[in-house]
Amino acid sequence: MATGYTRIARINLSNGSIIVEDTPEWLVKAFIGGKGFVYGILGKELEPGIDALSPGNKIVIAAGALAGLAPASAKTIVGAKSPLSNVIHDTSVGEWFSYMLRGAGFDALIIEGEAKDPTYLWVHDGKVELRRGNELWGLSTRDTVRRVRASTIPAASVMAIGPGGENMARIANIIVDGERAGGRGGLGAVFGSKKLKAVAAYGTPNIGIANKDEFIKYSLDVYKKFQSATETMETREFGTTNSLMYSGSLGVSPAFNYSKPLLEEEEAKKISGVTFKEREINFPGKPIKIIGALCPIKCSRWIPIPGADDVVKPEYENIGLLGAATGVFDPAIVLKAQRLANDLGIDSIGAGNAIAWSMELYEKGLLSKEETGLDLRFGNGEALLTLIHDIAYREGFGKVLAEGSEKAAKMLGKGLEYAVHFKGLALPAWYPNGPLRGLVISYLTADVGGSHLRGWPKMHDPETPLKDTVESMIEDRDHKAAMDSLGLCIFNPYTWSDMAKLYTWATGRETREEDLRRVSERIEAIARIYHVLEGYVNEWEQIPWKMLNDPNGPKYTLHEVKDALRQYYRLRKWDEELGIPTKKLLIELGIEWMEPLRSRAEKIALEKRKN
Repeated sequence: MATGYTRIARINLSNGSIIVEDTPEWLVKAFIGGKGFVYGILGKELEPGIDALSPGNKIVIAAGALAGLAPASAKTIVGAKSPLSNVIHDTSVGEWFSYMLRGAGFDALIIEGEAKDPTYLWVHDGKVELRRGNELWGLSTRDTVRRVRASTIPAASVMAIGPGGENMARIANIIVDGERAGGRGGLGAVFGSKKLKAVAAYGTPNIGIANKDEFIKYSLDVYKKFQSATETMETREFGTTNSLMYSGSLGVSPAFNYSKPLLEEEEAKKISGVTFKEREINFPGKPIKIIGALCPIKCSRWIPIPGADDVVKPEYENIGLLGAATGVFDPAIVLKAQRLANDLGIDSIGAGNAIAWSMELYEKGLLSKEETGLDLRFGNGEALLTLIHDIAYREGFGKVLAEGSEKAAKMLGKGLEYAVHFKGLALPAWYPNGPLRGLVISYLTADVGGSHLRGWPKMHDPETPLKDTVESMIEDRDHKAAMDSLGLCIFNPYTWSDMAKLYTWATGRETREEDLRRVSERIEAIARIYHVLEGYVNEWEQIPWKMLNDPNGPKYTLHEVKDALRQYYRLRKWDEELGIPTKKLLIELGIEWMEPLRSRAEKIALEKRKN
C-alpha cells in the first residue's frame, strides 16, 4: 500500500452497523482519493435507476490524497446520486473537514441506508459513532455546528444540513463549519432523506510521508510561490467577489435570468468586490476557524451585513445568482440572501436560478401573483428573501421552486423554455457566450451537468468553431479532476509537475503526469456510462432554449454542437457516433469491471440513435 493511506468506514444507517476496513489497493491505484474515490466507489456500487432520495442511494465523503499535507490541500469531496440530475454528483467543500477526517484515521466514509430517527456521525480516534440527532433537527447549519461541537469537541469540524435538507428541497446543500458550502446537486436532500443531520470529525493528522525532506522543501517553495504569483493576485485581493465586473464586461453574466449577459460596469460594481472591499473586516472580527485551511491565497472575504449583527463570506456565484440573476443590486439584500441560504442549507446557485426563472415568467405574464403569492418582478429583494425561506421549508410557491427550475417548470406545465440548466443542474454565473461560447461543450459533457468547475476552454474569438475549443477544455477539466482527487483548491496554480512530484514524495509511489490524467479519464468514462443509463444519450438535446433563440445569447446551431461533441468523443478515444467509451478503453484504463454497464449503455445508445 502507498504511504499515507489508512482506512474506510462503511456506515449503514438502517441497521446501525459500522464496518472499518483498510483502504483497498485497487481504489488507491486507479483513483488516488477525493473525487476519484467518489467515482470509483459509486461506479462499482451504485445501481443506475435507483431513486436518489431512497435508502438505496449512497453517500461517499472522501478526503483528497494530499489533504492535510500540501499547500491549499483542504478539500473534501462529497458524492452521491443527485436528486436533480439522477447522475453521480460530486461537490467540493473547503476548510478543516478533510484534515480532521484524516486525523481521525480515515480516508473516506461510505454511508448507506436510512436512519429511523435524526442522526449524526461522530468520527474520532479511529472509530465512528452513530449518535441521536433529534435535538438538532430543525436547527440552522450554524446552530447545528455549535450544538455538535458542544456535545463532542469544540475544535471538531462539522458537516451539516439545514432545514432545506431536512425537507428534501432538491436544491439543498451541505455546509461545513457553518460557512463553507458543498453547494451543488442537491446532496443536502440526500442527507435529509437518510435523516443524517451532520457528520463531525476531529483528529490531528499524523499522516505518513514517504520522502519527508523532499516533500516539505517543495511544499514550502510552492506555498511561497503561490503567495506572490501573478495568477493569484486578483484572488488574493478580492477573493471571487469581483467577478461580476469581469463577466458583465465580457457578456457572460447571469443578469436577469441570463437575458442581459452584457452588464453595465456601474450596475455590476454595486455588488462586486470593489464595493465590498471597503467594508471588509479582518481579525479579530472574522470567524477564526474559517481562514482557508493550509491555503497561501486566503481568498475568503468577510463582510458585515448592513442592519444585522452578523457577517457573511460572499462569493461570486452567490452574488451572480442571488443578485444579478434576480435583478437585485442592493448589496445589503444580496448579503442577507447569502447568509439566509447558508443558514438554511440551500444552494445559492440553484435558488437564484429558480427564483430568476420565476421572475422572468412573472414579467412575461406566464405567472401571476395569485399563483405565487408574491410580486415577482425582477429586483424585488424582499421577494428574494421570502422565497429562499419558503424553498427551505417547502412553503407557498417555494414548494415549487424547491424542485429546481427544470422540475418546477414541468410541475407547472409551463416556462421550460426559460429554465437555464444542464441535466437539471442550474447553470452557474457564467453564460456560455462571446469569448466563452465554447463553455457550452463543457456544460453538455460534464460529469454533473451545468457546473463551472468542470473545465474551461481558452478564451476565444466568438467566431471560433466550437470544435476548436474542445481540446483546451479537456485539458482544464482533467487538471481540475486531478486537483479534486488530491484535495487541492483549484484557485492555486498547481502545475501537473507540481502535483506529480508531491504525490510521489508523499506516497512513495512513482507517479507521472500521465498517471494523474488517467484518473480523470476513468472518472469521465464512468460518468458517461452512467449518463446514458439514466437517459442522457443525445447530449445536444440538453441545450437550453434560450441559448438557441435568445437574441442576446450565443445562438448555437445543431450542426456545430454535434461537430464539437464528435471532437470531444474523438479526443476521449470513445466511440465517435455513440459517444460512449469502448470496451477496449475500459480495459486500458483498468476499469473493465464497468463493462456490464457499458454494454447496457451501448444498447440504449444504439436504439436512441436509430430513432
